[in-house]
Amino acid sequence: MAIVLNEYEWAEKMIHNRDLGKKPFETLTRVAKYYYENRYSKREIRRLLDQFLIGCNPDASLFFWSDSLDKIARGVHKYPLIQIDYIPVTQEELDQIKNAGSPNVQRLAFTLLCVSKYWDLVSHQNNHWVNSPDKEIFSMANISASSKTQDMLYGKVLSAGLIRQSKKIDNLNMQVLFQSENQNDPVLLIRDFRNLGFQYMKYLGGPFFECAQCGATVKMLEHNQYKSRKKDCYHGGRGRRQRYCPSCAAEIRTKQNVDAVMRRRSQRSAI
Repeated sequence: MAIVLNEYEWAEKMIHNRDLGKKPFETLTRVAKYYYENRYSKREIRRLLDQFLIGCNPDASLFFWSDSLDKIARGVHKYPLIQIDYIPVTQEELDQIKNAGSPNVQRLAFTLLCVSKYWDLVSHQNNHWVNSPDKEIFSMANISASSKTQDMLYGKVLSAGLIRQSKKIDNLNMQVLFQSENQNDPVLLIRDFRNLGFQYMKYLGGPFFECAQCGATVKMLEHNQYKSRKKDCYHGGRGRRQRYCPSCAAEIRTKQNVDAVMRRRSQRSAI
């Protein structure tokens, strides 16, 4: 499952917005844990999942989803709801990352650090290990690379002494070795695991910003892109900096157009 730091707030938002997200099964699982946290019985949770699913998608087939929802409701007690405020990153850790190599090597090292800290908070026996799939790691790090290049980047982080591999042949997990013993006075707080690589580059002063709508850290448009998409991604008047990611900007522009049409219709009908 994709990493969400505060599953309680996340599930509450999805319920309020009637949003299944891009991975409906993961959303339904977290929504079930939210209800369980609020002391609903498994039978009540099963009923509420039906209601949530239909509320999000009236065309959804309850028959098709029945087995999956049964499974989610039965196992809802196995994994407690995760509620983490933030992941702290210290100056000492950032200094070691900065000396690791190329920007992509640094992004990967930063992502591995954040993920290992997440799992440490989820399980006190984790001991700085990263057990997320490579696909998720590189997606969070904002690195698009072939398997060969991924192996090379891992090798660079390994040779820098920042991680070690498991001694078990069939275990591909990595242990982060450069977590600072003193986590007091962090210089960076990670509250969102989307685009960790961009967040790291933003910290270094790169051209990145947080979308005012969804909160994701994204790259600023270049000047020629800005000129062609100014209405969509720059909002609030002349001279304002980019405020929305392309996805949110498109949604906002669509809503504005619909609202404008409805206002014109209302004005005509009032005449």
